[in-house]
Amino acid sequence: MTVRPPIVGAALWSAVMKNAGDRCECRGACGKKHDRERKRVQGRCEHYNGQHVSERGKVVLIAMPRDPINEGDFATAATLPARRLAAMCPECYDAVLAKIRRAIKQMPAQDEGLFDASEYYVDPSSKKQADVGAA
Repeated sequence: MTVRPPIVGAALWSAVMKNAGDRCECRGACGKKHDRERKRVQGRCEHYNGQHVSERGKVVLIAMPRDPINEGDFATAATLPARRLAAMCPECYDAVLAKIRRAIKQMPAQDEGLFDASEYYVDPSSKKQADVGAA
């Protein structure tokens, strides 16, 4: 069964699905092995576009950026060419985004900048002018 492309970006979505062979391109980014034969090897997700899955109904693949951290917002993703987008089933897509959110929460807070600017600080109540040009 074929799935109709979205109204907006239909040509791009169709090109991504054609490159993927109408199959989810996840190879473990979601955290699953995708090892149906239990050979202990990393496989590719078995969900096809339009395939019926009992829990969620029919699978409609999503075109997402291959680099979701740097190109994950919708405005950037919409401008990418088809070769920089990957087809993902909703289950893998949700799991990848959840992993990214968890990783961001676990990152340490950035306490200092790249350079120390304390030597250029001038107290606002001071009458002196900052000597920024001194070397």
